[in-house]
Amino acid sequence: MTDSAAVVTGAASGIGRAFAESVAEAGADVVIADIDIDGATTAATEIADDTGVEAVPIETDVTDEAAVESMFDETIDRFGRLDAVFANAGIAPAERDLHEYDMSHWEQVIDINLRGVWLTDLYAAKAMSEQESGGSIINTASVYGLSGLETLAYSPAYAASKGGVVNLTRTLGGEWGELGIRVNAIAPSHARTDIGGGFFKEDFEAAEALQQQVEDRTPLGRIPDPEELKGIALFLASDASSYCTGYTYAVDGGWLASR
Repeated sequence: MTDSAAVVTGAASGIGRAFAESVAEAGADVVIADIDIDGATTAATEIADDTGVEAVPIETDVTDEAAVESMFDETIDRFGRLDAVFANAGIAPAERDLHEYDMSHWEQVIDINLRGVWLTDLYAAKAMSEQESGGSIINTASVYGLSGLETLAYSPAYAASKGGVVNLTRTLGGEWGELGIRVNAIAPSHARTDIGGGFFKEDFEAAEALQQQVEDRTPLGRIPDPEELKGIALFLASDASSYCTGYTYAVDGGWLASR
């Protein structure tokens, strides 16, 4: 992916950082977009030092339309092109009891996980449609966008938002193909990140029972590190997937197959 440019939202840590590393290691310059600008700056510095590409941190709230538009304007001004975009920013608040559930919880999750993906996709496509080469958009969905909830780690809002991402991906893949823009999604299962309160991190002893439940239901028998998503990320961002669009790729150790 030399002589190309990518944007990754939610790239300061976790899966987003792994996505950014994957394209940077392949030679692409990359924007590290995150609402956590300190984390984004640290990630950008480390990625640039490790790979030799240009990595630029941009503070971005994906629910703010003007901020998303500005992020892409800055990207084009900096690199002159836009080849791959990962609409990855998202949250997974812990489940709440039905009697304590309030609409502010629902609205926050839907706003970031679905509206944020749509805004990122929309302005990415506007930028890509102005260049002959088109581009690739990769949304972050979840296995819980393809199946019902089975643990207490995530909320109904999370599952609904990720289901929305799956169908948004189908729709945009169909609509934007004629523009030379591919739209796909990655649906990870549980990974060792801070999302959801860090339930699946190795040092989260309070969640050992939940981790064991997930491992027992996963054919590969373990919870992955974010780095294990780098392969599918690079495949979808690059020309290796030039005839792929509108599809959601589960990376789940066989979780869905075993249900």
